[in-house]
Amino acid sequence: MIECRNLGKSYGTVQAVTEINLSLDEHEFLSILGPSGCGKSTLLRLIAGLEVPSQGQVFLHGQEISGRKIILPPERRKFGMIFQDFALFPHLSVKDNVGYGATGSKKEKQQRVHELLELVSLPHLATKMPHQISGGEQQRIAVARALAPRPRLILMDEPFSNLDYQLRQQLRRDIREILKHEGVATVLVTHDQVEAITFSDRMLLMQKGKVVQEGTPSEIYQNPQTIWASSFVGEANHLPVEWQNDSLQTPLGELNVPSEIGMNARIMMVRPEDFKLESVPADQANGIVKSVDFSGSVQTVGVALKSGASVQVSGSPHLLWNQDDSVKITAERYLCFNSSGNRLNGIPE
Repeated sequence: MIECRNLGKSYGTVQAVTEINLSLDEHEFLSILGPSGCGKSTLLRLIAGLEVPSQGQVFLHGQEISGRKIILPPERRKFGMIFQDFALFPHLSVKDNVGYGATGSKKEKQQRVHELLELVSLPHLATKMPHQISGGEQQRIAVARALAPRPRLILMDEPFSNLDYQLRQQLRRDIREILKHEGVATVLVTHDQVEAITFSDRMLLMQKGKVVQEGTPSEIYQNPQTIWASSFVGEANHLPVEWQNDSLQTPLGELNVPSEIGMNARIMMVRPEDFKLESVPADQANGIVKSVDFSGSVQTVGVALKSGASVQVSGSPHLLWNQDDSVKITAERYLCFNSSGNRLNGIPE
């Protein structure tokens, strides 16, 4: 439905977005994830038509809508937008906010407002003013208002960042169900990795104005292509490694890997949940427990390795570890990266 070709935007000498190529299918949920200042909001504004590209084009169903010479105004693109500040009209009631963009006869508009208030489970707030309802309720109303004109695409810019953690989790699930029910394609811009992973079908990971990796949330989490990606999406332990005597020497011990991989490996990445801890006598141990942090469903154990490196291990909170316990730690799954921080393929998982 949406295609961006070599899309770029510069402000003077600052290149905010560089050579972005992406496509979005009907009904697909895409998240654009990256740190502050990486260009993700600029990319969203280019798709919306709120910014004119410095180079490249945006296509809607094969028709160019943004380029150096062609710009379809935002109001003619039939895209809905949801912002982090909700942007409700303070002088209009909830039902009038929702009905602001609805089309059709008076009766059809009223029916659409009723449908959407039912969809977001807030029909009882129809006559309330925005200042009389909570932040979570305001965000639901913002979604309903964006859906009122039956848009072909919803663009969301950090929509949950103003809400507390528990509400953000619940609202994220609810709004995803609402948008899936309406069958509208959605692009979510966020710097929150959990938000991107749980909300979207596909992720675009950005750094310094460029796309560094694209794929499903599980692909990017399980198979990051760079050291930076492994750290930004999820928690990661990075350990130095060296190829010696036809094997890979690591702080965890010797590993057998193909020579074409091992000879170029400089860093070993292990997710905290991919470590295995065993209680062993001190003479068999390769690490010592230094900290135990309980956080409800997960327990994080800090282990100091005999090599001098430290790692974080996550696991069941029912396993009891104490400070200074002697442990044998092994990696059940790992990835290797070269000196440039790029992943080396072919590592056994």
